[in-house]
Amino acid sequence: MIALQILKIIGIILLIILGIVLFLLLVILFVPIHYNADADYTDTDNKYNVHAKANWILHIIRFNYDRNNDSDDMAAKVLWIKVYPSAKDEAGVLGERKEPVSERFEKIKYKITSLYVKIKRIIYMINDERDQRAVQELLLRLKKLLWHIRPRKLNANLDLGLGNPASTGEIVGIIYSFYPVYTDHLHLNPDFDQKVIKGDAFLKGHVQLIFVLIALARVYFDKDIRRLYRQLQKINEE
Repeated sequence: MIALQILKIIGIILLIILGIVLFLLLVILFVPIHYNADADYTDTDNKYNVHAKANWILHIIRFNYDRNNDSDDMAAKVLWIKVYPSAKDEAGVLGERKEPVSERFEKIKYKITSLYVKIKRIIYMINDERDQRAVQELLLRLKKLLWHIRPRKLNANLDLGLGNPASTGEIVGIIYSFYPVYTDHLHLNPDFDQKVIKGDAFLKGHVQLIFVLIALARVYFDKDIRRLYRQLQKINEE
């Protein structure tokens, strides 16, 4: 009888532990991570401000990021305990080199151009039906994931001119390629004559990890996508 009572108690304890684990798993997968951010910049005095924050599970886990011309601060907390940065991390972020905005645009333009060339090469090389199906499936998963994590609220205003009509046209073209997604939220005022960069933006949204994990799992376990990935690795190594 004593042995049966002990086994019964052990069984109850295991069920309680299993219930707690299952509850925590459901919380992690289905409780959304809320995020919002706002930013503004003006080139007349070269000043900018960026504020971003996220919270999860009734604000138990919080993340904050603030940056402007004079400071850069990022912190993550669980309840009232700061888990990032540590004292060592805080010492390591001092002395960060600032970079002019014009150089950033040039680097962004170069990266986009390089990526465009690589994508054209990959598309040209993909002739196999399995590869085409893998690309379609990958794009579908990416589209659904981006749709889920997209900002539910977005308001942005941008006055843009790079002092060169060609360069301005390139950047404006890239922005307008995504314009149908946020037609009612993005207000772009291109200036093809003068050099001006001025704008502000606000966004807000949420992410549920269950959808992210489903998308990753569908991609990882797809044999055609994994085959395509190995082929792309070979192209990258050439």
